[in-house]
Amino acid sequence: MIVAIEGIVSKKEPTFVVLKTSSGISYGIFVSLFCSSNFEKGQKVEFLITQIIKEDSHKLYGFLDINEQRMFELLIKISGIGATTAMTLCSSLDTNTFYMALQNSDESVFKKVPGIGPKSAKRIIAELSDAKINIENSNQDQAQALAALLSLGFKQDNILKVLKTCESKNTSDIIKEALKKLA
Repeated sequence: MIVAIEGIVSKKEPTFVVLKTSSGISYGIFVSLFCSSNFEKGQKVEFLITQIIKEDSHKLYGFLDINEQRMFELLIKISGIGATTAMTLCSSLDTNTFYMALQNSDESVFKKVPGIGPKSAKRIIAELSDAKINIENSNQDQAQALAALLSLGFKQDNILKVLKTCESKNTSDIIKEALKKLA
């Protein structure tokens, strides 16, 4: 499994790049518009990779931000939301907007994304209700920690119980503390 690739951007389109590694191998990688705006052709970049292998295709999706990668991975788990739609959401919504829309069950935010209608917006909110924080005084760091822990396969009920007891203030520390308690 490929988890990251470092190389020089040899071709850049709005949502697709070709990355040439030092070994001479070039990889085609799909990226979001947010990600694409953070580098130029000829620049050395390291992408976090989500690899999707199907019977008829093998695709790489690249991210510069781990939170955007987690958002993408949550979305592709939803019935009816494929990688293309998930990448469209990543291109249209930054991670903070995404998690706040989930927390507030705000369908209108999702419906603004091309290709997402009322049914899809409701499905995203319903199926990612696990990613909502039901903790008093919840914040963005806890929402992102919950998303990360869900993507690692932990059960929502267990995560929510543990997050209530976490005292850390930033996402990475919350995740570390929660992992110790979940182990």
